[in-house]
Amino acid sequence: MAPTTLVTALAFYFGWVMTNSRASYFGLDASALGFSAQDYLLRSAEALFVPLATLIVLALGVVWVHAYAMRQLAGHRRRLRLAARAAAVSGGLLFAFGVVSVFRPLSFSPYYLFPSASPGIGVALFAYAMYLLDRLDVVEHSTRLAPAGDARSPTVAFALIALLIVLSSFWTASSYAQALGRGRAARLARGLSARPHVVVFAPKRLDIRAAGVVEQRLTGDDRAYRYRYSGLRLLIRSGGKYFLLPEGWTRSNGVAIVLADSQDYRFEFGANG
Repeated sequence: MAPTTLVTALAFYFGWVMTNSRASYFGLDASALGFSAQDYLLRSAEALFVPLATLIVLALGVVWVHAYAMRQLAGHRRRLRLAARAAAVSGGLLFAFGVVSVFRPLSFSPYYLFPSASPGIGVALFAYAMYLLDRLDVVEHSTRLAPAGDARSPTVAFALIALLIVLSSFWTASSYAQALGRGRAARLARGLSARPHVVVFAPKRLDIRAAGVVEQRLTGDDRAYRYRYSGLRLLIRSGGKYFLLPEGWTRSNGVAIVLADSQDYRFEFGANG
């Protein structure tokens, strides 16, 4: 039961991260959308697919590299030792870069996932390099040195290394989910004309002042609605509310318009265009 609960909690979190990042692009907070836990779980699939697929591919690569390294123990130990030392140095540098990036930006402009992924990759490379060097010493000297200190030290070290890798993976997946949310929002904003257009009828003036929104006062004593608003596009309907964007929306000066799904208003939706 515990693994299922953990997976559900992680899926909920990454769904929330992506949704919040997407909503923030339009000046909204995820809490305003009123999404349910099921909504976040459904939206987590997109945020988790690439990270999980990447982890599986990396795991397959690790299995292959380990099998290849074990074969090299038979006759190419010098080459393997050089590779292990290079991996140890590279891993140490990557881990150092990751630690620095936690406290301040790096002096160069790396790929956006580099700061979060480098600590996990670095500690994994360094730990595996140390393992290979230890195996090489055992093979070359045919004796294993007695472990110093508590016999449980290797197990504790492995657990700590695994924890660092998990934390780095979590950080990287969160960064990816945030970037994915922003990317989806930016694409939606560029293609806003493809969203359904909305006309709102209201009994009282809504005083919507946004570029692209046209307010029209309707005449006639028998009219239930006195004002008509056009030039709006549907962003999403959630939590009993309509979230609308004006056709002239830009991130620098645009606003999101929120109206309750109420009998006080009439909404007309039209096809794209």
